[in-house]
Amino acid sequence: MPLFQPIILTTLTITTFIFLSSTHLVIMWVALELSTLVVLPLIANKSHPRAIEASTKYFLAQATASALIIFSGTLNYIATGNCQITEMTNQTLMITMTLAMFIKVGLVPFHFWVPEIIQGMTPTASIFLLTWQKLGPLILLFLMSPLICFEVISTVSILSATVAGWLGLNQTQIRKLVALSSIAQMAWTIVIIKYAPSLTILAFYLYSITISTTLLTLEKLSTTSINSLLLSFSKAPITSSLLTISLVSLSGLPPLAGFLPKWLTIDQLVAEGAIWVAFTMLMASLLSLAFYLRLWYNSASTIPPNTVNTKRLWRKSTQQTNLTINFMATAALTLILAATLMKAVTKQETN
Repeated sequence: MPLFQPIILTTLTITTFIFLSSTHLVIMWVALELSTLVVLPLIANKSHPRAIEASTKYFLAQATASALIIFSGTLNYIATGNCQITEMTNQTLMITMTLAMFIKVGLVPFHFWVPEIIQGMTPTASIFLLTWQKLGPLILLFLMSPLICFEVISTVSILSATVAGWLGLNQTQIRKLVALSSIAQMAWTIVIIKYAPSLTILAFYLYSITISTTLLTLEKLSTTSINSLLLSFSKAPITSSLLTISLVSLSGLPPLAGFLPKWLTIDQLVAEGAIWVAFTMLMASLLSLAFYLRLWYNSASTIPPNTVNTKRLWRKSTQQTNLTINFMATAALTLILAATLMKAVTKQETN
C-alpha cells in the first residue's frame, strides 16, 4: 500500500511527542499501545511464517508489559488518587513499573523475545524496533529515575551485559548477534539513568546511529550468517569497510564514537561510589567485544589471498553506497574530541 509507510512514520512521531509532553500514566500508556500496534504490521510485512511468528511473539511480550503497567498504575491510583507517573510513592509498584519497562526494551531476564523477533524481520524494519520503539520506555524510566532503586537498575544492567555477551559467543546468525548487541548496549544506557540522565541520552543517540549503520550495511551486503561475511569485502569493499567501522564503534574501542558513552559512564559510576558496578560492566563488555571482533575478522580480515573454507559466490556488480549509510558511518566514525566538554557538562549537572 502506498500510504503504509507514511502512516507508520506519522503515528510513531505523534506517539513520541505525546511521551515528551505528558506525565499522565493513562495517556502515556495509550501512546505505548498505539506505537505497538503500528509496529506489528511492519514486522509481519512479508507473508512468511517466520515474520508472522515474530509479530505474535512481539505482541505477547508487549501485552505482558502493558498489563503490568495497568496493574501498577491502577493500584497507585487506588492508594493515592493520582495518575501522575512522577508521583508514585509505593516502592513495590515502582519496581513493577520498572520491570514492565525492562520488558519493553528487552533487558534480562525478559530478553528472550528480542533475538527471535529480529531474526524474523528485515534489517530495515529492525531499525525501528531497536531504536525508535525504545524511546517511549526510556522516557518513562527517565521520569521515574529519581524514585527507582539503583540496586534494581544495576543488577538488571549487569545481567543484561553478561548474558548478551555470553549468548553471542556461540551465535552464527548475524541478526541474532545484532539483537544481543542491542541488549548489551541498552544495559550501558540504563545503568547510569539515575545519576546522569544526560549520559543516557548521549548513549542512546550514539547507539541508534551506530546500530542503524550496521543494519543498513548488512542489508546492502545481503548477509544472514557469519560465513556469508567471508567474501563480502571482495563483492562490496566500501560497504564492508563501513560495516567494520560500525562494528568496532559498537564494541566501544577508541577513538570511535562508541567509546565516549562507556568512558563517561564508567567515570560517573566511579564518582558515585559504584566501583564494583563499573568493574563488572567492564568485565561483561569483554564478552561482547569477543563476538564484535569475530564479525570484524570475518568481514574484513579474510580477503584474498587468505584461504577461506566457504563456497565462493557469483560476483555481481553492486551499486554505490547510498547517502544514508555514508552519513551514519561518518557519525559512527566521529572521534572523541568532544569527550572533555561532555565530561565537564556531566560533572556540572551532578554538582
